[in-house]
Amino acid sequence: MLQAHSSPMEYDVNHLAIRPAIGTGLLLLIPLALSVRDRHLPAGQGWHWGPLDFVVMAGLLFGAGLGHAELAVGGISQLLDYLRGARPA
Repeated sequence: MLQAHSSPMEYDVNHLAIRPAIGTGLLLLIPLALSVRDRHLPAGQGWHWGPLDFVVMAGLLFGAGLGHAELAVGGISQLLDYLRGARPA
């Protein structure tokens, strides 16, 4: 069953993690491709990322992207409240 959203802002807040997740996946394709390309080189040459390296970087990138998205949405709503003359709670 489809649900109607009360406002466009509510829709954006409910789907806040989609763009950071897509961005994280796309950015991690670069070291993945380089690790596959350089898998036969000796240690110390080329890219040699292990699974834990990808997990750590995914957490850092996703966390930064999610924080940025949250601040952007929250900052805009605070600015709009200020411009409307609303008092902060």
